[in-house]
Amino acid sequence: MATCAEILRSEFPEIDGQVFDYVTGVLHSGSADFESVDDLVEAVGELLQEVSGDSKDDAGIRAVCQRMYNTLRLAEPQSQGNSQVLLDAPIQLSKMTENYGRR
Repeated sequence: MATCAEILRSEFPEIDGQVFDYVTGVLHSGSADFESVDDLVEAVGELLQEVSGDSKDDAGIRAVCQRMYNTLRLAEPQSQGNSQVLLDAPIQLSKMTENYGRR
């Protein structure tokens, strides 16, 4: 999966270095604060619209923000209680509980 920086570079190849640094800074420093793609659009959408000129409409900017939002969510470390892990082999709970009450 592409990083937010890669998405910005591919979608906005003409982006200025300072604007790029600003947007990536907002994305990484505030990533925990973005509860939805709407928050991300509100934070950087208008700036990206200016950078794009007439090449992207509101829906195009929202689509780019959606990709970056998904990237930010996947990059977040999962808390231990909510993480899912694919096991190498099935677990037989009945086998684990057979000896539980026999001590």
